[in-house]
Order: sequence, then structure tokens, then C-alpha cells
Amino acid sequence: MAKLQITLDATKLRSLVTKRQYDNKAGEKVEVQEVKFELIEVKEPKLIFEKENMKIHKTHFACAIQTKDEREAKADTIYIGEGFTTSWENKEQVYNAVPVTQTEDPDKMPF
Repeated sequence: MAKLQITLDATKLRSLVTKRQYDNKAGEKVEVQEVKFELIEVKEPKLIFEKENMKIHKTHFACAIQTKDEREAKADTIYIGEGFTTSWENKEQVYNAVPVTQTEDPDKMPF
């Protein structure tokens, strides 16, 4: 089992807010403000914290989406956050039970 947590820098997000409009099912115009970004998996996850049955790895980074012109101009990537994956190890408990043989008398059982 694993959980992914993303932390974004709010000061950098403010400059990335865009507005768009759409018509909802009732035919009303709705305006929304949104931030679009890319969440990219790192090549080598880095272990941040480890406990008996839990580990936290830095596994992703978030950056602003670049336009084609920015990519061609080799513009610097704007990093806006990072992602951490928390995973838990379920250590199974093994129970050793002795099967009841047919030679035992069920009437002499203690229960």
C-alpha cells in the first residue's frame, strides 16, 4: 500500500493561475481559476525517512508547464513543488496450527 503526497510552493503558484470559462449543464457561464503543472517521477527515488514498517521516499517533482517556445529557447524549469511516496509493509503473521487427526476422540476434547 502506498500514498503520494504533493507539496506545492504557493508563492510560485500565484503567477501560474489562469482563468477559463465554460458553460455548465444549465447553460450558465462559469469562470474558474486553475493552475496546471506537470508532476514528474524522479529517476532515482531518495529515501527521506524510514521506520519499522513505513518508508517515505522523494519520488516526484512538480514544475510549471513550458510552452514550445520556452523549450526551444532552453528556458529554465520553474520548480514549484515535490512529491513524496509513503509506503507501508504489511508483515504477515504466520500461525502454526496442528491439524486434528481422525484418531482423536472428539468427545475427549477440552472444549
